[in-house]
Amino acid sequence: MNAGTLGRRALPRDVSAVPHQPPALDLTGVYEAHFRYVWRCLRSLGVRDSLLEDALQDVFIVVQRRLAEFDGKAELRTWLYAIALRIARKYKERARREPASLEVAREQTPELPAAPDVSADAAVANERLALARQALAALDDDKREVFVLSRVEQMSAPEIADIVGIPLNTVYSRLRAARLSFDAEVARLYAGTRNLP
Repeated sequence: MNAGTLGRRALPRDVSAVPHQPPALDLTGVYEAHFRYVWRCLRSLGVRDSLLEDALQDVFIVVQRRLAEFDGKAELRTWLYAIALRIARKYKERARREPASLEVAREQTPELPAAPDVSADAAVANERLALARQALAALDDDKREVFVLSRVEQMSAPEIADIVGIPLNTVYSRLRAARLSFDAEVARLYAGTRNLP
C-alpha cells in the first residue's frame, strides 16, 4: 500500500459532493400541514366560495400525482402555491364561460351579517376585511396574483417570477399597478360606505 492510497482513504468524504435529498413526504402529512394555507391561497386568488372545496381537492389530487417528483429545490409552500395558482386559473376560466347563478351574485356582493354582541373593534376589523376582499376582487387576475403573493404570502419578487412564470421586471410592474389599483379601489369603497345613512 502506498502513501497516496492511504491518504485518500484517511480523508473524510466530501459532504458537498453528496446530492441533497429532500425528506420523504407523504400526502397525508402534506395535506394536514398545508390544507388551510392552500384554501386561503385559492380564496385570495378569486376562486368562488362555493367552489373552494372542489378546487382544494383538485390541488391535492395534483399533489398526490406529483409528490414523488418534488425535488426540494423550492420550498414546499412555494410548490403548493404554484399548483394552487394553476388550479385557481382553471376554475376562474371555467366560471367566466358558465352563466352566473344567483349564488354567484350573492358571493360577489356579500351581505355582512349583523351581530349585535360584536365589539366595535371586531366590527371595524370585519368591515376592513370586507373592503379588502372587494378591492382584491376588483383587480384583474394578473395583478391579483402578484399582489397576493407579495402582500399576503410575503414572497419576494424573484420567487413570484418563478411561480407565475414571468420576467422579474414584469413582476415589479404588475405589483406597482396592483398596489395603485388596490389603494384606489379601497378608497372608492371606503368613501361609498361613509355615504350610507
